[in-house]
Amino acid sequence: MLTKDALIAYGADYERGIKLCLGKEDFYFRMISKGLANEKFGDLGKHLEANDIKAAFEDAHALKGITGNLALTPLFMALEAMVEPLRQGKSIDYAPLYATVMAEKQKLDALLA
Repeated sequence: MLTKDALIAYGADYERGIKLCLGKEDFYFRMISKGLANEKFGDLGKHLEANDIKAAFEDAHALKGITGNLALTPLFMALEAMVEPLRQGKSIDYAPLYATVMAEKQKLDALLA
């Protein structure tokens, strides 16, 4: 269940997130739910698999912004690790980085269940 304590235990900066959502916890929780449902998580995997570095960068960068604004620190950090190599157009094995992103997302998805 998504609660303040669960988010803090996950590693989110709850106080920053709630502040960015005008102090409204219900709004913050709705934004987290919407952010995690973003289709770019799946698109990122598809673009990485297709070695479409430019599109993968756009996906990862957008998700980094979303998770940063929601103060979902562990997920944000996992995305941040992908963004710079993608920005530079590096053709590396992104599978481990993507797996980390999805593992962090799954932790949060479990809180929403």
